[in-house]
Amino acid sequence: MIGTDIFDLPTPSLLLDLDAFDSNCRTLSSHLAARGVAWRPHSKAHKSPVLARRMIDAGAIGITCAKVSEAEVMVAGGVDQILVANQPSNRLAWDRLASLQGSARVIAAVDSIAHVEAAEAAGHAADETISLVVEVDIGMNRAGVRSIDEAVSLARRIEASDCHFAGVMGYEGHLLTIESPGEKESAIRSAVGIAVEAAEAIRADGVEVEIVSAGGTGSYEITSEIEGVTEIQAGGGCLMDRFYREMCGVDLENALFLVASVGSTPDSKIAIVDAGWKALPDRGMSPICVEPDGATVSQLYAEHARLELGDSVDLNIGDRVLLLPGYSDATTVLHEEFIGFRNGVVEEVIPLEGRGSLR
Repeated sequence: MIGTDIFDLPTPSLLLDLDAFDSNCRTLSSHLAARGVAWRPHSKAHKSPVLARRMIDAGAIGITCAKVSEAEVMVAGGVDQILVANQPSNRLAWDRLASLQGSARVIAAVDSIAHVEAAEAAGHAADETISLVVEVDIGMNRAGVRSIDEAVSLARRIEASDCHFAGVMGYEGHLLTIESPGEKESAIRSAVGIAVEAAEAIRADGVEVEIVSAGGTGSYEITSEIEGVTEIQAGGGCLMDRFYREMCGVDLENALFLVASVGSTPDSKIAIVDAGWKALPDRGMSPICVEPDGATVSQLYAEHARLELGDSVDLNIGDRVLLLPGYSDATTVLHEEFIGFRNGVVEEVIPLEGRGSLR
């Protein structure tokens, strides 16, 4: 496919505008560098070591993953600094994480003594030391210790173990879509302040804190201004989508698209294309048609979408359309590869090596 015009590709194909992706990486990296905050972008949207290395080349210190299996893919792809921002949930996961330590520093989040004991046992078996961060619940009401005292106690337990205490993390994801800029900033500062306060309390208890990690794409501009935060996990914005722009107010370039073909034109105002929710899911925000202008996605089916055509739009069977996803995280995992292009021509095919139901 190298050298092919994107409108001559088999469809549906997931497209990545490499110029826009690289520009977004530079924007995030430079914004954070100017504030003295490190960038450890989350890879859950792209799940690709190739794109992770592009982020590192742009200034990232490493990456963040959601699962140990994704970390394995990233380490195999040459990434050697990783934060698994969730708790490995069973002994096999801890054993696999321990086995990675000889090739990379793979840190895991914990919120229980049971996690520390599992990490310590896996480290002993592999003759490796595992670094851990304490996850603090800062309002997501998901994982994480529920108080500053719990954070201090767990950090002390890690420090006394054969694991390495690396720091704390929290995620303010429940606040990304607050509409009022002032209210959003106030809420994020208050929430992330809990993680910073936990880090300060741990230091006061005599334990060194290297990492205070927080921040997603929808909050990075605010979170990076909070004193005490050392690194930001924002990564999905390098792909960009409707959710980040319209719901979170993020101003980055759209890099992720999907090209589809018209398979049926029942009448002059309707076109049926070969990409439905198995290619572009509707996770609260449906995809939109960006080319041609004037076509509207009105219905998603399993393998098809219905486009309503404006008076100035004329689509015929075999014509291609360009669609913008509503939410990148839910879209990319449905595809095996990105078709990377510049100026409308395919330059690179990038596998999504960490996609699917990897354990």
